[in-house]
Amino acid sequence: MIVSGLLTTVGALMSIVPFEALRNMAAIWLGEISSEGWRGSLWVWAAIAVVALFSSQALYLAGLGVTHLAEARLRHHLRQRIVDAISRLPLGQVAQIPHGTIRKMVCDDTTSIHTLVAHVPGDATNAVVMAVAGTAYLLWTDWRLACALVGLWVLVLGTMLLTMSGMSDITERFGAAQTALAAATVEMLEGIKEIKGFQATDASRTRFSQARTEFSSLSYDWVSRSGKAISAMTAVLCPSTVFATVALLAVLFTSQGWTPLSATLPFFLVALGLPEGLMTLIGLMQHMYESRMAAQATADLLSLPPMPEGAHDEGEGPTPGRVDVEDVTFSYEAGSPVLHGVSFTAEPGTVTALVGPSGGGKSTLARLIARFYDVDAGAVRISGVDVRKVTFTWLLSRVAVVLQDVALAHESVHDNIALGRPDATREQVEAAARAACIHERITRLPHGYDTILGDTGGFLSGGERQRVTLARAYLQDAPVLVLDEATAQADPASERDIHQALSRLAAGRTVIIIAHRLSTIRDADQILVVDAGHITERGTHEELLAAG
Repeated sequence: MIVSGLLTTVGALMSIVPFEALRNMAAIWLGEISSEGWRGSLWVWAAIAVVALFSSQALYLAGLGVTHLAEARLRHHLRQRIVDAISRLPLGQVAQIPHGTIRKMVCDDTTSIHTLVAHVPGDATNAVVMAVAGTAYLLWTDWRLACALVGLWVLVLGTMLLTMSGMSDITERFGAAQTALAAATVEMLEGIKEIKGFQATDASRTRFSQARTEFSSLSYDWVSRSGKAISAMTAVLCPSTVFATVALLAVLFTSQGWTPLSATLPFFLVALGLPEGLMTLIGLMQHMYESRMAAQATADLLSLPPMPEGAHDEGEGPTPGRVDVEDVTFSYEAGSPVLHGVSFTAEPGTVTALVGPSGGGKSTLARLIARFYDVDAGAVRISGVDVRKVTFTWLLSRVAVVLQDVALAHESVHDNIALGRPDATREQVEAAARAACIHERITRLPHGYDTILGDTGGFLSGGERQRVTLARAYLQDAPVLVLDEATAQADPASERDIHQALSRLAAGRTVIIIAHRLSTIRDADQILVVDAGHITERGTHEELLAAG
């Protein structure tokens, strides 16, 4: 950015040279300068003008090129840091951030910094230096005519700028409304099936309507307060108005003998370009404010404390495959715990089912095992090691999670299954798909395992998508498996296939499963009834029935 400022500064100074060359050519033509010697040669001054013109443009473009390359690298670097920062936040915290907000942080905010880095050093410096150098040149040419012209501009523009005071507050609220609208738009699109299903297609019945109305209102207020002043300023500083102003002053000053005729030529040439720099600065001011807001949002995200990572990264632990939940208390908001002193042990090769009413804490308990959050008190241990003392790689290589909400990428079926093991061979992927009872369905897709999910012919039902995630978990081959409502989206036929897949997947593993269907959990080794944050009952299916 400093190099760009230096290059454009020299370029702006060079851009004044052609006007001085033209003034000297006019003076030679009018006889005010003798035609003897190089100073009196029209061709010499013409060559100086051409060389200076091309040099100034080359320096200006070089300055912008430097900052554009720098900004592209910075944007790439920032996006990497933002995604890395999001990946290091607690997974539960990330899940609570609206997708539209994440998209804005990763894409829009980093793009908004473009003006601050790529254009302000070059364009702003060029505009300021040209305005200062041009004004100084006009003062050197004829200070009285220059003072008269600049005085008129200062009087008019000062009055207009007073009408734009207090714009920072509404611009800040405008940025917040823009973020809210982006989040509400993505939310509405993701929930479009529910909106149509419940006949809520009227936009007034969605959060999008409120965000849209607020954004539109703020947009109108901003334009109504700034638009009139900017329009009037543009009218005053447009070339035709400036030309007319310079012409009237030139006639006055030359008729009174205050200024030679050749000295008025730079005013007709240079003065027309001076307001252009001012208008460039005015245009950059809005972009600079948005850039600063985006930079602040990016800095706020990068300053969020990451989930601390432990150091344990070797060995299987003292009790491989065992899950211990010891007197765990957890709350999403301080003072409102959702789990109260919960304890249980899941032995390797057993199935532990979590049942109970909605809102009782089942999903929260399951997510704590995979460390979506850190517990407020107590401990969660995998293979005998506290999950807070291990690296993320170690933990996620030993715990496979299959959630109720299936997440598949717009990639090939092979890549979706191999998400946890990108180096897996086609044979390994197919073996995982067979174990998940989805291989036959995949082979019927247009391109088999190379079919891009979401493209033509690459659509799967809810139960089929669930089995793809089960194949992914099977291929990951983690000793601990956490299943949250794995059969929720399945029809009876798919449920049968999923149960068969689960039986193969659970073999030799420690399985924690959340389910409401009796058929899913009746054969579990232990069933934990979770209600209001407590384990109220525990035992096998028969033991719980006998206990009433």
